[in-house]
Amino acid sequence: MRGMRYSLLLLPVLVLSACRNEESAEPATTQAMYDKAQVLLKPNVEHDSSDYAGAMRYLLQAAEGGLLRAQLDLGGIYFAGGHGVAADPQKAYNWFSLAAAQGSREAEVFLGILHYDGSLGKQNKEAALKHWRSAAAAGVAEGQYRLGRLLAQDDTTREEGLDWLVKASAVVPQAATALGNLYYQYLEETTTAAAWYEKGALAGDPMAQHVFAEMLLLGDPVAQDEERGLAMLRMSAGQDYKPAMARLINILRNSKNAKDNENEAAAWDARLQEIMKTPASREQK
Repeated sequence: MRGMRYSLLLLPVLVLSACRNEESAEPATTQAMYDKAQVLLKPNVEHDSSDYAGAMRYLLQAAEGGLLRAQLDLGGIYFAGGHGVAADPQKAYNWFSLAAAQGSREAEVFLGILHYDGSLGKQNKEAALKHWRSAAAAGVAEGQYRLGRLLAQDDTTREEGLDWLVKASAVVPQAATALGNLYYQYLEETTTAAAWYEKGALAGDPMAQHVFAEMLLLGDPVAQDEERGLAMLRMSAGQDYKPAMARLINILRNSKNAKDNENEAAAWDARLQEIMKTPASREQK
């Protein structure tokens, strides 16, 4: 009986020991490596903060083992940088290329950006077009937006560019804004432009919100509506869109109720000064 009691007392210890061994065991598959990386990225009971270095180690193992999701994540990490990892366009390109070779059209979008912005040494519009066209043809809205915006810059391909932007606008708010710009600046169809700006604004694009706000405030080419215009301007400023913030501050401080508006104006001004001191993050859209 004494021996049996001793064995029963040992059971919880043995179970806990087995659980710890299982938790500390190195993941054996690429998916398990990826899952381990995701755990390390999130603070939990045992860790007060995320373990980015540990997560990177498992992500690299999973990506080198051919896991598509890990290759995409690493491409994104090296594309943007952060959390102790320096931005490295060449490494981003290498990982996105491996992901694209496995059929990822999302990777094609980033490959196009790297070629277009000259991160690999010099700008290559033809390569960017090739990657974005591949993504666009597969139905990736971001690829459609990028392709459409580039094609629309040229008179000979503008019509095709407009078609791609219209398709993208159902998902990408900036596509509606790009259409507004095209109709306003190149095609001189201000009413159509206003409709696209409004769509982009309602979808949340801060640039469209700012432009449409100005149209509402001026009453051109839409009916004047100062209340809605200010509301739209506040929406844009609320996304830290600096031109909208500066415009809103100016309006508040030069209105008939300037004294009543000073607290709000001061708050926007303080926020604007704060973000002006912060280095801009790399644009990914």
